Amino acid sequence: MEIEPKIGIDKIKLGMSMDQVRTLLGDPDNIEIFIPIENQPEDRSFNWFYGDTEYSFDSEDQFLLSSIQSSSSELLLNKKPIIGISAKELLSRFPSVELDDEFEFDIDEYRHSELQLSFWVKDGTVYLVTIYPEYNKKGTEVIWPR
Repeated sequence: MEIEPKIGIDKIKLGMSMDQVRTLLGDPDNIEIFIPIENQPEDRSFNWFYGDTEYSFDSEDQFLLSSIQSSSSELLLNKKPIIGISAKELLSRFPSVELDDEFEFDIDEYRHSELQLSFWVKDGTVYLVTIYPEYNKKGTEVIWPR
């Protein structure tokens, strides 16, 4: 499963509709609906799970595929495994990666702004990667891959 920064993973591209993803992957193993504000149910996300990969479709993006998260050991970036590497190796491979947020319980988020990737590190090891689409210079509008 090769990550294409700002694009997707393999044949799944950010900006695809739910129907397009379902056509390529079949029915999800599990679906979760997230409504951040109870009295605004129109603002919601659908998270589709296929094994250890999650595909998110958000109302603010007209329910197009807006992010992909994966903890798959088959995940590759630049043809090299990314899950399971140390934070030190992550920083060695990608010197422009910056620590974005520190969370409790030894979870850190490292962000590569140019590639629109987040690397989630627990106990010193990358365990999850999030892929985001590109945004305009102001960061207000998504530029969907073609």
